[in-house]
Amino acid sequence: MTAFDALAPTYDQDFTASPIAAYLRSRTQERLAQYFHAGDRALELGCGTGEDALWLARRGVRVLATDASAGMVEVAQAKTASEPRVTIERMDLRALPALDAQFDGVYANFGVLNCLDDWRPLSAWLAARVRRGGAAAFCVMSPFCLWEIAWHGLHGEWGVALRRLRGSARFEMGGESLDIHYPTIRRLTRDFAPHFRRAFVMPLGVALPPTDAYGAVERRPGWLRRLMAVERRVERARWLALLADHYWIEFERV
Repeated sequence: MTAFDALAPTYDQDFTASPIAAYLRSRTQERLAQYFHAGDRALELGCGTGEDALWLARRGVRVLATDASAGMVEVAQAKTASEPRVTIERMDLRALPALDAQFDGVYANFGVLNCLDDWRPLSAWLAARVRRGGAAAFCVMSPFCLWEIAWHGLHGEWGVALRRLRGSARFEMGGESLDIHYPTIRRLTRDFAPHFRRAFVMPLGVALPPTDAYGAVERRPGWLRRLMAVERRVERARWLALLADHYWIEFERV
């Protein structure tokens, strides 16, 4: 997937280092810490620059981190070169390989699963590789982001404001057309059954904006502090998950 290759060299600068992105990542990592412990083996889908794989490896977890983008894989390999618990490989979720390995769980952060439009093949593939009782945890872009609708609506950009409501949107990135899909919690739950049972849901980015509005908020420290305070208060309100920028969903292998 070459669409993300152009983003790879500056991805950490543009996204990872953002205060909003760092806060949201810290919330997902808190959830990962509940499932993965020293000595466990984890599979990461769409590892990007390897930030989460490195974080888990420093806690003693062995991670096979995969990504479809050659550019992201190259950056991740450089970042994790001194960490023996991390292995970085290229893998496309749209062409799942015959991987002969077993894992204590699998995870994918920040919208990786949104690159698919049918999650049943992934569920069946993971079921053969995740141990019974193991976790499958994903950060998924929501189909009804209130911030995106309000922000782009106020700027008269209604095509962008309403794109998630259509269920999918096409993006032009690095000379490649990429279709992004926005599944509901019910849809993912259905597609991951019968191999996985939904165990937990949490909104991510109800009060905090999506990436294209990060700068507008982060340039105003007062706004940022107040919005983060609100985010902390509402992040346990599961009913808000479909209205956030992302939702965090966890399944148990059954």
